[in-house]
Amino acid sequence: MSLAMRSKIVLHYNHVEVPESVTDDCEGFTFEDNASGNADSIALTLSNRSGRWFRKFHPKESDFIKAWIAVENWEQGKENAKLYCGKFAVDELAFSGFPERVQVKGISMPIKGKFNVTERNRTWKKTTTKQILSDIAKDAGIKLVYEAEVHTIDETSQSGSTDMEFAFSVCSDYDIALKLYDDKMIAYDKTAYEKKKAAYTIKKSQLGGSGAYSVKEQIRTLYDSVKIQYAKDGKTVTYEYTIPGKKGTRRMFLSEKAESIKDAELKAKARLRENLRESKSLSLALTGNVRYRAAENFMLEGFGKLDGKYFIDYVCHSKSNGKYTSRIIAHPVVTHF
Repeated sequence: MSLAMRSKIVLHYNHVEVPESVTDDCEGFTFEDNASGNADSIALTLSNRSGRWFRKFHPKESDFIKAWIAVENWEQGKENAKLYCGKFAVDELAFSGFPERVQVKGISMPIKGKFNVTERNRTWKKTTTKQILSDIAKDAGIKLVYEAEVHTIDETSQSGSTDMEFAFSVCSDYDIALKLYDDKMIAYDKTAYEKKKAAYTIKKSQLGGSGAYSVKEQIRTLYDSVKIQYAKDGKTVTYEYTIPGKKGTRRMFLSEKAESIKDAELKAKARLRENLRESKSLSLALTGNVRYRAAENFMLEGFGKLDGKYFIDYVCHSKSNGKYTSRIIAHPVVTHF
């Protein structure tokens, strides 16, 4: 006789494990996992009949939550598993009644300092992408994990933007993704990640019900070549690139700062790759699974010409009324240039 599938939420509030008597009263749980561009977040709706969220668990500015999704008897060959969602600063609390409930929200970015609040003006000279991110991470009190090529920058300025905004901007110039996770700023080469093997296969036969999938393709804004012009030593320098096998009839024009032809090539290709990634988006709604994580690849099967390898941009894990579901947003990998 097969055992019933079960999913549960495991929480640590600060350094104390929240009793199952509390988490079993969880009426709703959402974990949003982003590959880059946005902080991860969690949201919980819990019973507050005992009033513990008015007292013992009432948050202070420095409070944090660690969260896991645990499953039992879930799928053949991997019956019991656990997904570590990360560490989240408590940034919102809402009470309601009756019945008495509390909604707790947390975010994976540091919220005590200037990181995502204060707009700053400062300049780096004779520096690198890694050094800039290292300085920003140090100011925020978090660790930098750098998994990308180190790019030299002669001079760059942060003008009227927060540290978080500027960090994302620096990374986007060089096709570097930036994820905030578990007290870490993780910078990684997006194209290199897209070249990794697919972690699993998702088949159309696994989907069911209204709104199980959607695919959006943008053709009008799709480019197949790029031209960038920049000033260097009083001269205008031009770099052009066409995707192999394309005619170059849909050209993207860029006018921005570059250190050299090599730097212009990196920035031009980064913008062109991002355009291709944004041109096709796949959304899937599935039975919840702890193996679904942002920044991983999977193979899609059963969709004809849409089949192939996809990179996960976003996963939302939700548990409500005892039902655990996952929603994935992904794009076809861009690894051919």
